[in-house]
Amino acid sequence: MLLTDFFHDAGFKLGVFYPKHCLTAIFESLSTAEHAEAALLRDGFEEDHTLVASGREVIEYDRDHTTVLSLMMRAASRFFKTEQSFNDDSLAHAHHGAGFLLVRCSDDNQKAKAWDIVKNDDPLDARYYSLIAIEHLAGDADTD
Repeated sequence: MLLTDFFHDAGFKLGVFYPKHCLTAIFESLSTAEHAEAALLRDGFEEDHTLVASGREVIEYDRDHTTVLSLMMRAASRFFKTEQSFNDDSLAHAHHGAGFLLVRCSDDNQKAKAWDIVKNDDPLDARYYSLIAIEHLAGDADTD
């Protein structure tokens, strides 16, 4: 499955990547992300609620969703150190060959269950995008 198919183009909010109700974990390698996904599937998560993507795929997805308006919104978001600052960190990991795991979570219980499984593979960074905030689960929440 492609990132575009996974999000159905709903992964952006005002031009900035913001996949609502999604746990996003970044791993040192694609194989580690695949290992974490396999653990989720063994524990009963639905295959269409998980996606592993390579750094290259994440970079291409970002590029394909870049418009003049989104560039302006991203600049504003960077200035206020909100969503785009964290996305810039994710893109830096992507450029270094990281593997990404995305998990759709319909509620806090599912998010907690997914995180209990995913954290066993020591993600470099992990976040959960709720309706109103980004919850940092692993990694450096400070973007300075």
